[in-house]
Amino acid sequence: MRLSFTFALLLLWASPLLAAEDTARVDFDTEVKPILKAHCYECHGPEGDDGGLRWDSKLNAFRGGDSGLPAVTPHKVAESELIRRLTTDDDSERMPPDGEGEPLDDGQVALLQRWIEQGAAWPAEQVEQKKHWAYVAPARPELPPITQVDWTRNEIDHFILAKLEDAGLEPNPAADRARLLRRLSLDLIGLPPTPDEVSAFVADKSPDAYERVVDRLLASPRYGERWAQRWLDLARYADSNGFQRDGFRTVWAYRDYVINSFNDDKPFNQFIVEQLAGDLLPQPTSEQLVATGFHRGTTVNVEAGVNQEENRVNQVMDRVNVTGTVFLGTTLECAQCHNHKYDPITQREYYEMYAYFNNTPIETKFRNEDAASLDFVEAPAISVPLPGEQAGEREALQTEYEQLKAEWQQEREAARKLFTAWEAEQTVQLAGDAWKLIEVKDFAAVEQVQHELLADGSILISGPNPDKNAFTVTAEVAVDRIAAIKLEALTHKSLPGNGPGRKSDTNPNFVLTHFTVSASNDDDAERDLVMHEAQADYFAANFHPARSLDANDQNGWAIHSEFGKPHWATFLVKEPLATEGKTTLTFRLVQNYGERRTLGRFRLWVNESTAASAKHPPHVVEVLRIPAEMRTEAQRNGLLEYYLQTKPALQEMQDRMAKMEEKLETLPGAVTLVMRELDSPRMTNLLRRGSFENKGIEVTPGVLEALHPLPSDAPANRLGLARWITADDNPLFARVTVNRWWAALFGDGLVATEEDFGTQGDRPTHPELLNWLAVEFREHDYSMKHLHKKLVMSATYRQSSAHREELRERDPLNKLYARGPRMRLPAEIIRDNALAVSGLLHHELGGPPVKPPQPAKIWRVTGQVDNTYKVSEGTDRYRRGVYVIWRRSAPYPSFVNFDAPDRSSCVVERPQTNTPLQALTLLNDEVYVEAAMALAARLLVDLPD
Repeated sequence: MRLSFTFALLLLWASPLLAAEDTARVDFDTEVKPILKAHCYECHGPEGDDGGLRWDSKLNAFRGGDSGLPAVTPHKVAESELIRRLTTDDDSERMPPDGEGEPLDDGQVALLQRWIEQGAAWPAEQVEQKKHWAYVAPARPELPPITQVDWTRNEIDHFILAKLEDAGLEPNPAADRARLLRRLSLDLIGLPPTPDEVSAFVADKSPDAYERVVDRLLASPRYGERWAQRWLDLARYADSNGFQRDGFRTVWAYRDYVINSFNDDKPFNQFIVEQLAGDLLPQPTSEQLVATGFHRGTTVNVEAGVNQEENRVNQVMDRVNVTGTVFLGTTLECAQCHNHKYDPITQREYYEMYAYFNNTPIETKFRNEDAASLDFVEAPAISVPLPGEQAGEREALQTEYEQLKAEWQQEREAARKLFTAWEAEQTVQLAGDAWKLIEVKDFAAVEQVQHELLADGSILISGPNPDKNAFTVTAEVAVDRIAAIKLEALTHKSLPGNGPGRKSDTNPNFVLTHFTVSASNDDDAERDLVMHEAQADYFAANFHPARSLDANDQNGWAIHSEFGKPHWATFLVKEPLATEGKTTLTFRLVQNYGERRTLGRFRLWVNESTAASAKHPPHVVEVLRIPAEMRTEAQRNGLLEYYLQTKPALQEMQDRMAKMEEKLETLPGAVTLVMRELDSPRMTNLLRRGSFENKGIEVTPGVLEALHPLPSDAPANRLGLARWITADDNPLFARVTVNRWWAALFGDGLVATEEDFGTQGDRPTHPELLNWLAVEFREHDYSMKHLHKKLVMSATYRQSSAHREELRERDPLNKLYARGPRMRLPAEIIRDNALAVSGLLHHELGGPPVKPPQPAKIWRVTGQVDNTYKVSEGTDRYRRGVYVIWRRSAPYPSFVNFDAPDRSSCVVERPQTNTPLQALTLLNDEVYVEAAMALAARLLVDLPD
């Protein structure tokens, strides 16, 4: 009796709770649908209908598929096949099958049962028409009612306090002023406050003391350095290409662009447009071009054997995926191979986004900063201004270059006007013009060699090959006039490397240091022919054939490195010699350069005319022999370019400009990688299963239908995409951005999955606050500093971080923000903090990357790249972490130990670990040992006796 009475009392006590639980309405969209998506959609969703059952369709789900048994019978759990399959002990029927999905827990099964008992509500607006919360544009909500109004300092606190009051929790008191200043300083500029700054703030009791400190820190140039670190993780910024070879690239100008943009509080929407499409803006500035380095951060594989098209496609996919992650908080990469399993994104839409990025040229060469070799990388690169003294030097050189280029263009235009007359004159002169082969009578050499006169009139040299030599050829020719001479340097199988020189098999070069000709008839004394206007089909740099007409033994005509093929040079006689009958010619070919650079086979010709065949290369002569009215536009343009090259003034200007360009390119950091658009867009195809070899239908640029529409006048290029992303009606851009900043200051985002705002991501803990922040950001011209000030001015931010026992059970992860943030410093700031307190930190804004001390032999990558790590000298070794060189295959080791990524991919949120390596780094790393010694010395000097 006592037991029955007790049991009855228990039932009476429990019944209200059971009734409350039974009557709580189950929401399909927020409770049931996520379970079905996570556990059932893979086989019974948009991409699969095993057994004819699909859980993304109400009609199909209730009907039950091929079995004919209704999967759901409203109000009747026992007649619902869904529940039977989830709870059966029969392995062959239980869902999901073993190994094909995560089983539902008891709570999830109970929730589905309760949903069915309540009638399995699946309202029409929830079938497919109802948008996911993140795809609805945010609107500014009303501030929620609260009771402790005096605690609040701005609107943020109303939303936080409302949740705390609903949970019956109190916020923490404000942190003491010294700790608060340290938190604020580390958060906004990444550096600790100085002792003087702490003392001044603690003593300042004025109402606006805190705000003035906030304004000072926001105005500091250190602000951009601190916040750039987080952005560079997103941009996968690094100073090397990645992969096994991991050659170096020069991209630090992009890092400086980010720092300067944050310091200037550039409107964030403009900041994004410039990075996605700065090169497509009207008359883009150098800064806007540099900004496009954001999407040049992708890794580049330059190893032998790499399929270049696969490499290119991978880079384009990376750009699409990073765009989705950074600006939309969306896992676009899930749609590379098929329609997105969980979010309303089709594979076709993925490749429509892909089309925006599919038009960048590839494979250009540029000289990198730290290695002497040339790397093949994706094109293009541009020159950028340099900091400090180099900036003045480069600016002066750039100004001089631009002035010279303008003069060259004027001179070129003047020469163009004379081209038609020159073209007609050369065409007339060619009539009857022909080269005549000389008849060799004698050959002699200063140094002993063997020679053979071949049937084609050429002379083949063999036997010993002395260091230097000089040949004398005596010949006869029957012409009326000697106006031009031609020397052919010919190949032969008996020569090293086939010639035409004799130096070696790998370098069959020659250098003709002097070339002279004299003529005589039977009745006349010998006469030297003065030659000028030398031409050649090819010559090495600084070894023009005209150099063989001067007295210098250290130059002449040479053909490095065009070996194994014939070459020619022509010389005009300044005063053509009239002759009668046979004329004796004496040719002297001197080769005094040394190192056995002598001719192996040659042939000589004369011409009675100074016409085009004597003055111009054969390919030009060939075009000039075509009647003018029959020449193609390409042939005529080729003649024009050749004619302009024959103008000494133009050639001299071009040579000077080439030297200036070479100097500009060799200055450190003179080049950075940027995006450019092809003149003609590539065709873009859907890639079946994401394979570059399996092309599907052709697609054109487009955006995600689930979001806001693309304006009708948007250009079909990256600029149009950038405008769509930054549009005010984009429901994701502002939310995703402010959520990342909230996470940086409070430890976690209002949406914990910062990279995923889709249906598989976490729902916001404070959705109204997230909307309010997004609208606040948008309505204040996308000002980063305005939003940061709003966040740090809140009472929520200023709370003490002291833990309270009641929060251990009720809010262990601080999702309700009943206390201040507690989180570890990023790797770079840990180092910056040590350098700052020791007095070693050097404040210099921007410039090439630096190399502080690190353990030996970290950079042992491949033999193809210079792996020398030369520690920076002077103050460079004490600069901030944001400037430390970032090599993907071997990042700075102390940063790695404190969870910094290698930046081979986009990283939204760094992990936070606690390992023995971190303690060992602080105890043994040279940087921290040196900082500790400097701090000790500083204390000895600064502390009173």
